[in-house]
Amino acid sequence: MAALRATIVLFLYITLASGYTLMREDEDNEIVWPTEYHFKGEKLNFQSSLKENFELWYNGDLNRSRADFNDGTVRKWYYGDTGYAYVIHPVTTEEVTNEEICVARTSEDEQIDFLPDVSDFTYTGQNILLYDKVVDIWTSTEQIEAKMVRETTLYVTKTDSGVDIPVQVVNKAYNLDLGELEAHTITNFFDFRDTVSEEEVTVEDEDDCEEFWMGQDFQRDLTFLHPDIPSELNLAFDLYANHHNKMYNDQEHQMRKRIFEKNWRMVEGHNRKNLGFRLKLNDFSDKTDQELSYLTGTFLSTHEYPDMIPFPHSLTEVDEIAEELPENFDLRIEGAITPVKNQGHCGSCWAFCTTAAVEGALARVNGDRLLDLSEQSLVDCAWGFDNMGCNGGTLDGAMKYVLTHGIPTEEEYGLYEANDGFCKIQNMSTTYQIRGFSRVTPRNPNALKVTLFKYGPVTVAIHASKLMKHYSSGLFYDFSCDDSYPNHGVTIVGYGVRDGEDYWIVKNSWGELWGEDGYILMSAKNNNCFVLDSPYYLIA
Repeated sequence: MAALRATIVLFLYITLASGYTLMREDEDNEIVWPTEYHFKGEKLNFQSSLKENFELWYNGDLNRSRADFNDGTVRKWYYGDTGYAYVIHPVTTEEVTNEEICVARTSEDEQIDFLPDVSDFTYTGQNILLYDKVVDIWTSTEQIEAKMVRETTLYVTKTDSGVDIPVQVVNKAYNLDLGELEAHTITNFFDFRDTVSEEEVTVEDEDDCEEFWMGQDFQRDLTFLHPDIPSELNLAFDLYANHHNKMYNDQEHQMRKRIFEKNWRMVEGHNRKNLGFRLKLNDFSDKTDQELSYLTGTFLSTHEYPDMIPFPHSLTEVDEIAEELPENFDLRIEGAITPVKNQGHCGSCWAFCTTAAVEGALARVNGDRLLDLSEQSLVDCAWGFDNMGCNGGTLDGAMKYVLTHGIPTEEEYGLYEANDGFCKIQNMSTTYQIRGFSRVTPRNPNALKVTLFKYGPVTVAIHASKLMKHYSSGLFYDFSCDDSYPNHGVTIVGYGVRDGEDYWIVKNSWGELWGEDGYILMSAKNNNCFVLDSPYYLIA
């Protein structure tokens, strides 16, 4: 971080060093990039506070190029003469640690030129930067969405031979609707030379590289591609669309690719930080936050139901019982949890977490016999209990409904439809009842552990952040939740300790392909994402 801040300060000093702009006489000239070049450089991302260094080689005569990233951790060669691309990168498995492997794939491009496409740039003047270096300024503005504009500023110098050399590229994306800067990156180029040998753009022992075919494993494919290379961004998006069976019309395609690119960069940037949990691209990665609002449909109650049973243990009793609890406890191992389900395009998380809690509570009192209960019945019928079907609901309201009317099986009520429907509860031959529900003492980890161990699953309202929507594995902890509010209902089914850190085992309703087979391990530190604010459990 200190190095990044220093670089940012240097950039600000450079760009502000001159208080005036010059105009050159030959302003109508186009940018002419060198046909042979070597650069070192760095890319600064102001949103993620990450810095990525790189080194580039390009030889137009040989029709070959090369790019190294992060001090050569990942090295890529592009052979326009043979149509192959090679990647060398480290792999760590249970058997090996940081073993370098080389893979080869066919490349659709004749050759990769890493310098920016300047066909849409306009010359805007000259500036004097640090050390009295004069640079030409070229700008480009692109409407990338209805209310989104990307602004690119390119600073170049011209050599005695007449070619232009990039010094810096500044990219900014503005959300005009919100008046916010949504993306800001700066790419600096240095150490230019105009000769590149054949050896520098030739991979060693290319015959030892394993031939790799794209399209068989999407997540693995991404490890060989980089979003800064346009052809690889296009390939990654095509692979993503095929993997998730996405179909776009012509106008929608570019918009979805831009959203995908933004999320890909977010995922890659986060994973490089090694914060204890990992993200991955998933079915949500081509949608805006507004489009994904259906995932978060839980509201906090404005009142308490008078017939809600008080929590039966004092703080002293909770601490005494907690001392006897096992360090790790998982209701899934007891056979009390049904498979993960998918709420689809319906804000019914409140119904799914309630149904999961009822299923678990009933299983613990009837010999671990699991029932597949109907979320659709809650979506259709629980409107009189602070719930609004696919437009969201409350946890205690859903429990009050089940206490009043019971809940049928999905087999009898009908399959989940991810839409509001007509209530059919009066036509059911059997509904399963609970004896009551209670609220766990808020913000008390021991009380939650005791409840899980003695009574069964617990429903909670958490904040489902952008990071959570792309969660893959590890102990999730998101500082951004502190500035937000609970908006999503989930079910806690256990707890544990990993590397000295406590966590909760949380069942979600976004399908088994999300997270760890549909689950998320949430760090128990600092009431992470409000996980301890509103816990409820059922009494079967």
